[in-house]
Amino acid sequence: MLNEPVDIQRVDPLDLDLDTADEMAAIDRASTEAGGLDIPVPVGPSKLKALQLGSNSRPVAGLWLARAEGALVGFATAHFPVEDNTDSAHLRGTVRPEVRRRGVGRALLTTVLDLTRAEDRKKVYAGTWQGGPGGPALEAMGFSSEGLGVSAVRRVDLHDAPHGLWQRLYDEALGHAADYELVHMVGPTPDHLVEDMVGLHAAINDAPLEDPEAEADHWDADRVRAYDNAMAGRRQTVYRVLARHRRSGEWAGLSMLCVDEFNPTVAFQEDTSVVRAHRGHRLGLLMKADMLRWISQERPEVTAADTWNATNNHHMIAVNERLGATVVAHNQTYRLR
Repeated sequence: MLNEPVDIQRVDPLDLDLDTADEMAAIDRASTEAGGLDIPVPVGPSKLKALQLGSNSRPVAGLWLARAEGALVGFATAHFPVEDNTDSAHLRGTVRPEVRRRGVGRALLTTVLDLTRAEDRKKVYAGTWQGGPGGPALEAMGFSSEGLGVSAVRRVDLHDAPHGLWQRLYDEALGHAADYELVHMVGPTPDHLVEDMVGLHAAINDAPLEDPEAEADHWDADRVRAYDNAMAGRRQTVYRVLARHRRSGEWAGLSMLCVDEFNPTVAFQEDTSVVRAHRGHRLGLLMKADMLRWISQERPEVTAADTWNATNNHHMIAVNERLGATVVAHNQTYRLR
């Protein structure tokens, strides 16, 4: 392969077809296996819908496909935040392992960077798995990890966890949270709770950021609805455990888990947040232990749940480790300087 020049074409994500998405998923899978990573890879339909809907019901800002001799050998995407950090771009690219070190990745990245400059996106980020070839490749293109965060991917095994572990942790946390009740919710947020959900999402904004210079996420009702619509369109079933203060009726905390219905083996932990005024009652542990009890019974086909934590988010790491989570990979953030 690569006996002829690589052809790179920009494709409208809304015009992407399932066959090509399947090819992209196969490249992701080959790359993950070559790196010895135990990370779930989205199947073709999941990848297609993620590129078209993202987390805000908008397609990625750019999608480029690299082909050689008619075969897909790599791809790259650019995501441009629109609610906050509007001077930023987040890039992702993957190249088939057998054609690496032949200029495909550099050609893709150079093409993507042309768009980030044209759109005046001054902060350009990319991430890569520690120990793999991505770090040296990004550094060769002028990216640096200095001062930026590392995320640890932790996994909870839902089938082989010690018997009764989550019930014991739930009972322990409940002893510190007698003034609170938990509410289960599946799917999109009901209209009468959208404004309350805004505050619960915003409560996570004092967690460590991948870049200390980045803005915190801005949440409003439109963003909550856009997120819910995107997840529904992507066939991601969102499970929420909410904590409510009994006497005041105030919503105090939120924990979310997403199950990809195209491939429901490994669920993905989204936000877990507690409103500042209600911290100190072990609500994070209570909600997450309750979520694991619920999902393990409700969705027996889900074998594990993965969560990403900044390595300096010591409080949430301690909670996850008590729940039985173990590290399966580390992801390093890079920024173009």
